[in-house]
Amino acid sequence: MELVLFIIAAGIIFYLYKTFQVYLSNPIAPNDRDVLQPQPRTQPRQELAPPTPKERLRNSEYGILTRILGRLSHADSNSCPLEERLVRGLIHDMSSDTDYPETLFLEIYKESGGEDIQQLANLFAAETIAQYKKRLKIVEFMFALSYADGDFSKDEEECIIDVAAILEIENDDFNKLYDEFAAINKEQKVSMDADSARKILRLESSFTKEELDKKYDELVNDKRQNIFDPKNLARPYNEFVGEDLRSLSMAYAVLLPLVSKKSINSESNETKIL
Repeated sequence: MELVLFIIAAGIIFYLYKTFQVYLSNPIAPNDRDVLQPQPRTQPRQELAPPTPKERLRNSEYGILTRILGRLSHADSNSCPLEERLVRGLIHDMSSDTDYPETLFLEIYKESGGEDIQQLANLFAAETIAQYKKRLKIVEFMFALSYADGDFSKDEEECIIDVAAILEIENDDFNKLYDEFAAINKEQKVSMDADSARKILRLESSFTKEELDKKYDELVNDKRQNIFDPKNLARPYNEFVGEDLRSLSMAYAVLLPLVSKKSINSESNETKIL
């Protein structure tokens, strides 16, 4: 019995010895997680500068519209007092509806002459989804600006056609606007004398250039449409304000040379006295 136990003990010792020899010749490889891996070098994150007020305005609905009108105004080299007053009035309306000053709108307007009208129209279309009446009113206002000086140039026409197509203005609506403005522009221009012009602008015979400009600004501002006012969306420009604005502009055009002559004569008399 003791011999048997001795043999078993010897066998166990031999087995342990062989196992230990195998372990020494084949050490356990460390796991990947136990080995320090080289860490990728992280690039410092660049903090993007927040957009400036001008950038925010440029990319807003009002800013895009301002850019469209700025591009339209540069389609020809002509500008007239009525066009300037209409643009100034629109900018006033947009500024009053936002926190942006009129000067910032005007700056964007003046810088937009070289922009792509189709790209601008696509941006505006994305801002006015399902607002067909507003889109139609914008196209109508573009016609009003283009015809303000009495000359509808080919470049202006192409700008309006591009915008109307991208804004998906229906053919019937577009053709109606096109024909109405064209017909009014071809009408026989009625002559106006100085007395009639002064009555329209409510001026005395001894008016000055400053008084002429001030009264013209006041009356145009009273007559023009706020195209963002919902009640004006269905009120056609030519039917409600077009004729009045044309009369004011004609009266201004009649009186402006007269006040210039007054200034020349006054300067001449002062020179003689001296």
